[in-house]
Amino acid sequence: MRRFLLSALVLMTLVSRPAAAWESVCYERPDPTKEPSEYPQGSASYCSPPAGPNTARHRWVGTLDEHRRLWELTREKAGLPAESSATVRLRVFTSDAPVSVDGQQLLSLQPVPFAEAVRVQVRAFTPGELAQLPDFSYALWDWATGHETCPLPGAGPDATLCHDFASHMGPVNSNHFLPQGGRFYAHYHALALARARECKAMKDALGAAAGRFGTYLRGCEAEALSLEAVAHHYLQDAWSVGHMWQRWGSPELADFPSDTGDQRDRAVLVALASGLLHGARGVLQRVPEWTSYDVNDALCAPHPAVEFVTPSGERFPAIGDDYLEVLPPLGSGDTYAPQSERLLSCATSGMRAVYAAAGENHGPLAPVAEGLRSVDPTGPECFGQRVTNRALLEGAAIQFRLLGKQVRLDVDSRVVGWMVPTVARETGEVPVPARLKNEFRLGLQRVVSLTRLMAKERPEGTELAEGRFGTFLGARPNGVYASGGVLASYVDPALPWPGTADAAPEAKTRAQALARVFHQGHAGDWCRAFAAEGLGALRARATDTTLGVDAHAAACEACSEFAVRHLRVGTGPASYDTASEPVCHYLSAGPYVYQPGPGTPEQLARAWCGCP
Repeated sequence: MRRFLLSALVLMTLVSRPAAAWESVCYERPDPTKEPSEYPQGSASYCSPPAGPNTARHRWVGTLDEHRRLWELTREKAGLPAESSATVRLRVFTSDAPVSVDGQQLLSLQPVPFAEAVRVQVRAFTPGELAQLPDFSYALWDWATGHETCPLPGAGPDATLCHDFASHMGPVNSNHFLPQGGRFYAHYHALALARARECKAMKDALGAAAGRFGTYLRGCEAEALSLEAVAHHYLQDAWSVGHMWQRWGSPELADFPSDTGDQRDRAVLVALASGLLHGARGVLQRVPEWTSYDVNDALCAPHPAVEFVTPSGERFPAIGDDYLEVLPPLGSGDTYAPQSERLLSCATSGMRAVYAAAGENHGPLAPVAEGLRSVDPTGPECFGQRVTNRALLEGAAIQFRLLGKQVRLDVDSRVVGWMVPTVARETGEVPVPARLKNEFRLGLQRVVSLTRLMAKERPEGTELAEGRFGTFLGARPNGVYASGGVLASYVDPALPWPGTADAAPEAKTRAQALARVFHQGHAGDWCRAFAAEGLGALRARATDTTLGVDAHAAACEACSEFAVRHLRVGTGPASYDTASEPVCHYLSAGPYVYQPGPGTPEQLARAWCGCP
C-alpha cells in the first residue's frame, strides 16, 4: 500500500507546476469572439500549447476560471452594469508575418503602423478574463503583442518556453505573494485610474456630442477596466490564504544569486518549494481518472488550523485555490464570511473608483452591495493580512486522501526531498546536479525545522509570514525585493500611451503597441498624432493597386477607421455640415477631410479613401 501511495504521489507531482493562486484557464473555442454565456460548460479543450502565443489567440473562459469569476462577482457587488462585462472585440491592424505555434504557421498579432496594415485581426475578451493575465502574460503589452517575444531577461528567445509557468513564469511569480503583490496592485490600479481619468477628459471634451461617440468612450473605459482587472489578479491572490506570506525571490531572474549562472535553476526549485507551502491541491488533483483521492492540502482546502491575522490583530479562518465555491455569501455568518467580506470590500472599492473616474460610460453605477465597506484598496486593510505560524506548519506537508486513508508527507521528508528535484528536471528542465540537490534538501530541512519551532512557540504569530524564514537557496524573502523604484523590467509603461515619458528600455515601443491595439479608446491621442502625420499615407495605401486582396481590404479598413474621425460632410471648409462635426473636432480641432453626401459617415470615409 505504501509503495502504491508513493507511486501515485510521484505520478501526480510530475504534472505539477509552481503555485499560481486562484485558478486561471485557457480554452480553445471554435469561435473565440462570443460572449462567455454562449460557451457551454465542458465544450472546449485546454489550450495546447498552454503557454506563449497560443494563449493570446484563445479565450480564458471555462470551468476553472476562478480569477474571472471573482471579477464578475466583484462587478455585481460593486454595482457596475452587466454591459461592462460584455465581450470586447478589438480590430487590430497587423502584418502578415508568420508565427509558429505547435507546428502551425499563424499570423502575428503584433500591431503595426496603421499605414502599413496587411491584415485586420479580432482580439476578443472581457475585462474579467484579464484578471487571469499575470498567469499567462508578463504585462498587458505582452498580451497586446501576442506573447510573441520573451520579456524576461535571461530566459532566452523562445516565446512559448518563456511563458511556460513551470519553467519560467512560475519561478518569478513572487509578486503574486505578499507583500510584493501589494506593490504590483498599486501600480496597475494607478494605471487604471489614470487611464480612467483620460476617458473622463475625453467625455468632457465631447460635451453634448458624447452620445454620438459612445463607441470611443466605451473602448476607453474597457481599457481602464482591463488594467484594473490585471491589478485585481494581485489583489485576489492576496486573499488566497496560501499567498499571505513572503515567498522567496524576485520577479527578475537576475536577482537570484549564483556564481555559476544557474539563476533559473535555483528559481525553479525555490518556486516548487514555495508551491508546497502554498498548498498543492491545484497541481496534485489533476491525475488520471482511475485514481480515487482528494488532495485536501492545507493552505488550499479548509483546515481548522489555517488562519490569517489582520493588521489590527483579528484572527480568522481562510481557504485558498480551487475552493472559491466555499467562500460564502455576504452576511451569511459562515466560517469564511470574514475572508469573503474583506476580499470583496477591497475589490469593489478599487473597481468602483476606476469605473466612476472613467465617467460610467457603460451605464450608471448602482449602490454597492450591503455588508461591504469602502476602503483604500492599496492600504494595509487589503494587503496587511498574514497567515499564522501554525497554518504554515500545516502547509509544510502534502496532505491527501487516497482509498479512504488520510496521508501526510512532510515537505522535509526523504520522499519529498527526492521528488521536488525530480519534478524540477521533468517540468522545469533543470539539471539539478548533486551539489544543488543537497543544498536544496538542507535548506528545506532548515525551513521546516524553523516552522515547527515557531508554530510551537508562537502558533498565532505571523513571524514566518513576515520573512522570518530567511534565505532559501540564496533567495531572500520577497519583501526584500519589494522596495525601490522599479517593480520589474517588463511592467507596463507609464501613461499616457502612445506618448509615454517612461525612460525604461522598450517603454515607448510597448506604449505604442498598447495604443494601437486599443486605438478606439485612444481616439484623442490618435487625432493629435494624425495632426502631425496627416492622413495622406492611409489614403495612398488604400488606393495602391499593387496590394493583394487581403492587404487592400486591411488598408481600406485602416484608412476609413481613421478618416471617419476627421471627416466633415461637405465639399470644403466653406461648405460642410456643421451639425455633425467628427470626433477629432472636439479632441484635437482637426485636421479635417471633406467628402460630400449622401451616406453615413462610415460610407463617406470609405469613399474618401477610394474604397468600395
